[in-house]
Amino acid sequence: MKTKELLLALAGSLAMQMAQAQQPYWNSFPGGNVITTNEWLGADYGSLIPLRIQTRANQPIDFSTADRFRARINERVTYSSLNTFPNIPADGFTLITPDMGFLNQPPRGPFSRLHLAEGGEDGNAEQWGYRPWQRNGVTFTGNTDQGYIGQKFREGGEGETDMVIQWSDNPGVDKADRLRFIFTSAYDYGATTGMNSEEGLEGMRLWPTWENRINVGIGDFYLYGGDPTERLHVRDGRVRIQQLPTDPEATTLDQYMVVDHDGVVKWRHLPTVPPVDPCASGWSLVGNNPVTAYNGNPCPPQGSRRVGIGTDDPQAKLDVTHTEADALLPSGVRVNLLTNSSTWHNGVNSTVQPMVGGAKLHFATAVQANLYNVGSADASTHTGAFAVFGRNNLTQNQYLERSMAVHGEDYTTAGSIIKQYGGHFEAQNDGGTVGEAHGVYGRAWGATENYSVYGGNPGNGVNDWAGYFEGNVNVTGTGYYVNGIFVCSDAQFKTNIQPLEDPMAIITQLQPHRYDFLTDDFPQMNFPTGGQVGLVAQELEAVIPALVNDTRISAVTDSMGVEITPAVNYKAVNYIGLVPYLIGAVQQQQATIAQMQTQLDQCCAANPGMAPGGDGSLKSAPAQENVQEQRLVIHPNPFTDHTTLSYFVPQAGKVSLQVSTSDGKPLGTLREEQAEAGAFTYEWNTSKLASGTYFCTFMLDGAVVVKRAVKVAR
Repeated sequence: MKTKELLLALAGSLAMQMAQAQQPYWNSFPGGNVITTNEWLGADYGSLIPLRIQTRANQPIDFSTADRFRARINERVTYSSLNTFPNIPADGFTLITPDMGFLNQPPRGPFSRLHLAEGGEDGNAEQWGYRPWQRNGVTFTGNTDQGYIGQKFREGGEGETDMVIQWSDNPGVDKADRLRFIFTSAYDYGATTGMNSEEGLEGMRLWPTWENRINVGIGDFYLYGGDPTERLHVRDGRVRIQQLPTDPEATTLDQYMVVDHDGVVKWRHLPTVPPVDPCASGWSLVGNNPVTAYNGNPCPPQGSRRVGIGTDDPQAKLDVTHTEADALLPSGVRVNLLTNSSTWHNGVNSTVQPMVGGAKLHFATAVQANLYNVGSADASTHTGAFAVFGRNNLTQNQYLERSMAVHGEDYTTAGSIIKQYGGHFEAQNDGGTVGEAHGVYGRAWGATENYSVYGGNPGNGVNDWAGYFEGNVNVTGTGYYVNGIFVCSDAQFKTNIQPLEDPMAIITQLQPHRYDFLTDDFPQMNFPTGGQVGLVAQELEAVIPALVNDTRISAVTDSMGVEITPAVNYKAVNYIGLVPYLIGAVQQQQATIAQMQTQLDQCCAANPGMAPGGDGSLKSAPAQENVQEQRLVIHPNPFTDHTTLSYFVPQAGKVSLQVSTSDGKPLGTLREEQAEAGAFTYEWNTSKLASGTYFCTFMLDGAVVVKRAVKVAR
């Protein structure tokens, strides 16, 4: 290197060292640095290596806030003793605690990779539950108790690790603290129990009742106010064994399980059963099937006899009669069919078939259900009455292609039928007092897709309908029509057909609005959320009464007849009925535009000088001698970004051109001056106006001419 270059390099190095010596730096003097602007400790943009907080001395790293100890990262250290266990490695263990109280007690450092300690005057350095395998996890100490969540490496086992939750109570034999599983949700001040309460919902607790015994409780024992009293204690609910043992039946055992009045499972010996006379009941065992009441029965009765259950005078081949005063039972006959078959299987199979050569059937019902009124006539004593009630109750994790509570099918391959019904329902009142009657009532919820009533028809002809209703239809939700909606409008149904008179005058009286529905106040109406646009029925009724009807939404009740939401009377609007008025208004407007266009063409032809000046200002054109009235013409109209206002001043005076919105709000003055008699034009730039209807006012010494101007989107 040349001498000159060497001197320059030395000078630059010296200048850099002097500049660095003058820069502020972080120091370790008592009190630290005073931060007043944007000083910070860290790595700036352009750093190529990680930011390191490092001490080369074998000392811990402590963190403090408000001049108070908060956390520590251990140095390389081995505790001499921890809960009597010697030589405990604690390299890099981290402690988080609100103060130095924890470090005032041995071992004066964290027990595991992360240690959360309550601190305080007594330190809360509880060691009684510590074990050396509590390394790679989180330790909790506080309130003179200790716990750990993490891994437990099995000694001597390569790759054998358990995940554990450990909880330690105070030293002693009689244990008091529990390991509890609590679920919480959004807090409700008024809730005293459950997930929304301050305590939360307890799902399970483990309670060590002795050094070698832990009772497990399932349920909310906090609400119960006690602890599990057995090794397994289910507080409430039911216990299900999904899979029973598959071992062969134990024929040599004479004990079985029972439950006492407190719900504790115990055992007792099987009772001794004396032999039974096979014919004492009149039933016979033919093969493996018990049979009775058939011709050839080895035991009575024969085929001409009847079998009664609950009655000594059976009125059918099998007659089941039961009075709940004798025993409270939910059903007269109960059939429970368990099947894995892929074909049709029926819990009850009933067939009615005419005999060969017999008389024709007038009405034949495979299953008939009658519900009769017996006892008190007070309606308040009866909650509900169902002639047929179907329920499909799936409570296990199974897969079904279809689930039907009631299924009706009329399948015909021959014969001649006038009307065919897959299901027929009628609700008819012939003199009683009925609040509401539903021929078919459907509700569906909770599935991926829900259809309260679903109708399908594969045909697409004139007489193919997925749904057909005779009468009015009330919909409280939103209707969606994939291929449009058609309304009856055939000429054969109409008479006294007359054109609408001045539909524009009617349309201009209507006021469209933006609004939100009161969805929370009227949940039974199923209103949509978000902003809406439309008309107010009461306002429309004042203009076109024929397009507004009074109607009613019925009250909603639950299955017990309790009212959930009340009935609502309201007004409904026939929006489709507005279409003829809109069509007539557009036609009327187009006729007015055409008329104005003709007048403007005649005016411009007679006054070729009606044009703006080169700078966009107005200039006059010679007035026609035979035109003496004040007038205003807008052309084109409707328009997009600009239009021309042509006006005639019959005598000199003060002229003003003003613009306002359709609701009368002034937008500004286009021109105002003293003008001589004559014809004038004004080029109006409307590019900054929104699409809509405006009014242009031409005033001459107090005389007013108003014209409608319509801007449309490009």
